Amino acid sequence: MEKDSENIFDKLKDDLTAYVKLKLELLKLNTYERIGELTATLSYGLVLLFLAFFSVLFIFISLGFLLGEALDSAAAGFGIVAGIYLVCLGVILLVRNKLREKILNVVIAALMAHDEKKDESDNGQQNTDTTGETDF
Repeated sequence: MEKDSENIFDKLKDDLTAYVKLKLELLKLNTYERIGELTATLSYGLVLLFLAFFSVLFIFISLGFLLGEALDSAAAGFGIVAGIYLVCLGVILLVRNKLREKILNVVIAALMAHDEKKDESDNGQQNTDTTGETDF
């Protein structure tokens, strides 16, 4: 009888150890997946920001030349463009907290969208036994 209980406790210990190892592995894989998705989202945003930066830069250079021709002074045209840049900088500085919150909300939404997708797929794959109870 004592040998049976020893075997049961040894098996229980082995099963519990295996369960903990698998849970840690799952946590690690979920973390890698989240970091990967966050990196992909941020990289995509960085590429778009890079392209937008150069688009705006060339638009303002063109505007500087256009205003320079209209005013017969390239310096005046580029001075007006520099003033527009300073106004844009001032506006960004005024709304920096709202801008920071918006960026944070976008990152959090990207992470939570992954969780919602995962929850929906997990709910669709739950097993139901013959008694109608759901197996988690």
